[in-house]
Amino acid sequence: MQLNLKEKTRTKQFRYIATAAAVVLLVVVVIFLKDYADNRTYSTYEVVKSEKKSDSVSKYAYTDGNVVRYSIDGAALINRNLDTLWNQPYSMLDPRIDICGGRILLYDRLGSAIHIFNKKGQVSSFAADGPILAARISAKNTVAALLKDGENVSFVYYTEDGTPIASGESSMSDPGYPLALTVSDDGGTVAISYLTVDDGVVGSKIRFYDFSSRGHNHENNMTGEDTCQGILIPEIQFLNGDECVAFRDDGFTVYKGRNSWKAVKNVDFDSEIVSTFHDGSHMGFIFRSEDRAHRYEMKICTTNGNLVSSAYVDQPYTRVHVCGDWVIFSNNSSFSVYSMNGVCRYSGNVQAGCVADVLRIGKNELLTLTDYNMEVIRLK
Repeated sequence: MQLNLKEKTRTKQFRYIATAAAVVLLVVVVIFLKDYADNRTYSTYEVVKSEKKSDSVSKYAYTDGNVVRYSIDGAALINRNLDTLWNQPYSMLDPRIDICGGRILLYDRLGSAIHIFNKKGQVSSFAADGPILAARISAKNTVAALLKDGENVSFVYYTEDGTPIASGESSMSDPGYPLALTVSDDGGTVAISYLTVDDGVVGSKIRFYDFSSRGHNHENNMTGEDTCQGILIPEIQFLNGDECVAFRDDGFTVYKGRNSWKAVKNVDFDSEIVSTFHDGSHMGFIFRSEDRAHRYEMKICTTNGNLVSSAYVDQPYTRVHVCGDWVIFSNNSSFSVYSMNGVCRYSGNVQAGCVADVLRIGKNELLTLTDYNMEVIRLK
């Protein structure tokens, strides 16, 4: 009886040890596979599928694994197999695009046409109240637009059917000339960057406007303001849902605080910024390399200012995209792919044609757009 109890205890202990060992082994395998996937490099590629392009003037943008093709005549959504999911004709002179949370905004710059799409097709279309300088969309289909109004610029915030939620006018004297705008994913907050001139000194001013119930207690719905002397802010973007990043000409500033937006992080760079890019939680900055053996240096940061990676980039480029967790540099004849941790996954020439763009559409698959063809390629 006592021996049987000892055997049972020993058996339980063995099971515990075996289970713990299996868990540890599983964790090690998962870490190994993730590290292998994050650092795997490719030396060549194969063409999986190829189709002739219908025109040579269309532009393309990545959205949730699919690609938007748009031109002056209309837009289409294409999946990784090059199947057309929807096709919508329209007429624009200078179509521009913005994408947020699977919502796709196409507008006619210096025209008035606005079209909203999702993965199923067109949601709505309407005409703005004047020539559009810039427009952004939220995940709730609300649209913030800057409209040319004679010598001034007006701001209008629309519902998805074109009903104005709010509007206002700006000039160089108050508060400045709008350079950029962005809208939060939930559609509650709009941030605008203004160019200012104070006693001959050029600078920037950012204002935050809250059009949700939170903003009703604030004058003109303004929930924050920041002035930056001698600094230009050509781009602003909401990241991580509740943070707004101002991409300055000398670094970046992170703002937080729904009820009262304040700067919580400033990062300055000593080198001139050549290009910037971002996804939902990361920001990338390209500088000319101080090491003569390399062309550029890339730094990727989180919104709290931490450096995720730093890597040299030797690819001459005219375009840079973030597609998923890949950063893609390309020019007319070649492209390079980097992971977020700075590993160069692939670098090489395109086998045929003049490259218009390169976008990621799968785990190790890319869509290369040349002057004549659309090709799905698989890195090997």
